[in-house]
Amino acid sequence: MPKRDPAHMSAQRERIIRATMECIAERGVEGSSIQHICRQAGLSVGAVYVHFRNKEEIVEAVLHYGSVKPEDLPDTWSAFKAMVVSFEPQMGFDIATVIRNRLHLHAECVRPGSLHDSFKPIVEHSMKVLAGAIQKMADNGSVRLKMSAYETALSISAFIDGMLWTALATDRPLEEFRPLLAAGLDVFVSPVAGKQA
Repeated sequence: MPKRDPAHMSAQRERIIRATMECIAERGVEGSSIQHICRQAGLSVGAVYVHFRNKEEIVEAVLHYGSVKPEDLPDTWSAFKAMVVSFEPQMGFDIATVIRNRLHLHAECVRPGSLHDSFKPIVEHSMKVLAGAIQKMADNGSVRLKMSAYETALSISAFIDGMLWTALATDRPLEEFRPLLAAGLDVFVSPVAGKQA
């Protein structure tokens, strides 16, 4: 059997993950079958099974794909707000696909089971990363905190998800929510004038 090129294998694995993200955004987790994923990826079922044992394993890989890292987050409040309300494409996907994928995954991972167990440490890590960035903003004088950095991170995350869910659920343009998100974020901290560069 010929040896497979590691770069090709890695690219194929990412192709499957990205196809799964598109399927989940369109159909939800439960509505996305291996056949849907194969069709979206342009691969055979056999090619998918070279990388993943089953759909659940693919979904777990999607959960980890694009996880937030400390270097992804700015260190000033104004830059953070600008990032949140930018609605720019992320990871090569339009923002609506990213949001739908994320909300479908969040809903699926609420149910007890292996996806919940896989998602819990990812959420905890993301909250710690966001809390670290918020604490850095407080330490550099960009904001004054009204509660702990961790509580602020939890609140901001819930607020953003709730606003984006509302936009999609009511078929309202995301652009309409940009000023609401920006104003709402300032509820959680006290921005410091002159420290927003």
